[in-house]
Amino acid sequence: MAKTESRSPAGSYGGYYHRDVPEEDAELTHVGPGTPGGEYLRRFWHPVGVSSELKDLPKAIRILGEDLVLFRDGRGQVGLLEQHCSHRGTSLEFGTVERDGVRCCYHGWLYSTDGRVLDTPGEPPESRIKERLFHGAYPTREHMGLVFAYMGPPEKRPELPTYDIFDWPGYVAEPGPTGRDDMTPCNWLQLAENNMDAVHTAFLHGLEEGRAKLERHRPGVDPEGTLEKYVDVGLKEWERDVSSVTTDMRGRALEWRETPSGMMYIHTLRAGEMVWVRLADYILPTVDQIPRTLPLGELSDEMAFDPPRTTTWGVPVDDTHTTSFWLQYRPANVEGRPPSRWQFTNMSVRTYEDRQRQPGDFEGQVSQRSIAVHALEHLGWSDTGVLTLRRMLREGIRAVQRGEDPKGVDLARHGPIPTYGQSTIVRVPPAASPDADREQLRAIGRSVFDARHARMQPVPSPLAGEG
Repeated sequence: MAKTESRSPAGSYGGYYHRDVPEEDAELTHVGPGTPGGEYLRRFWHPVGVSSELKDLPKAIRILGEDLVLFRDGRGQVGLLEQHCSHRGTSLEFGTVERDGVRCCYHGWLYSTDGRVLDTPGEPPESRIKERLFHGAYPTREHMGLVFAYMGPPEKRPELPTYDIFDWPGYVAEPGPTGRDDMTPCNWLQLAENNMDAVHTAFLHGLEEGRAKLERHRPGVDPEGTLEKYVDVGLKEWERDVSSVTTDMRGRALEWRETPSGMMYIHTLRAGEMVWVRLADYILPTVDQIPRTLPLGELSDEMAFDPPRTTTWGVPVDDTHTTSFWLQYRPANVEGRPPSRWQFTNMSVRTYEDRQRQPGDFEGQVSQRSIAVHALEHLGWSDTGVLTLRRMLREGIRAVQRGEDPKGVDLARHGPIPTYGQSTIVRVPPAASPDADREQLRAIGRSVFDARHARMQPVPSPLAGEG
């Protein structure tokens, strides 16, 4: 657990001593070519586009701090090339897609998907430029409606990973609606950490209804509202909601475990006689699988298995922007599936006041600064998942620096990678006391995990900091 210290020696009103802001943790947060984190991330495949969006025009994209062009040639092959033409630097996003590649608009140089120069029409017939020159290109693969790219050393290229949930019996996986890959203006690690921070779901999301009720009393919303009414009526109701959520959170059982592909948490909570076990994955380096949201008041039936709401890749665009690609899951016999109420599109489209009154994940992540400064944090037990994720990423980064393979990079050679993300609901009456019930919840959560984990040995040990 991180050491907790105050940087203010003066106590109250010590803002004068808080003015200096340390540098960000560059090892974990910087993603460009040649950076430790960037070289680590380049050892894995990342989604860079949606197959259905590649038609007759090239698409300019930015991934891991590199400007690139994505296109599909007339033979159906997908290319990912350096954006700027090797001749004079014109962007290939303005080129013409042809049968064998993309042709630059400026002087007509034609590039194949593997970076070969196929034609230099302005040069004399005896020119050998195209024989001695290769344009920068990265290998791509299409799978599940997404386009994946590998941007690391060619000799280190792993197999494209697939996950067991992609072909889960009785369910269909399909790419999320266009627009989900809007950029989030903050470092990729802030999105990654959010996925192993189960506690925020109680306070950020669990108080959504409380914030909505508070709207009735806000002077800025109700023309007849007053500050006195807001304090005496609205805030009293709000304080009861906060107290209720706090009590509920402290009655839950939560623990984190490492897995062969990364880490996960077991989050077990009660709703009357029903017990809801949420298993959430984090698959190194950027993939998460979080169970979908179920209204606690409507949990009345047992459910052996419900898949994660999505498999989501949070792909670094550069140090201060992140883009997301995702697959969503629905029962094979059901057309469409309503998205989770937390599954927002980019929340920056809302007004500033709306975002203040009802903040979501976007506000929680982006407002940490464009790159969060870890040296200013004061972390506790509830941050066990965040600390574990950072440690695992740092270990992977340093493994690459030593010339070793990072954890998880070669799992695809054994076939589809087992994952954990799911919900299970069982009917178990509360135990005699809150403490006893919490231990009962913990045992139920572990039993669900053990059942899902039976196909992998050995069973990983719980991490320190169970709650």
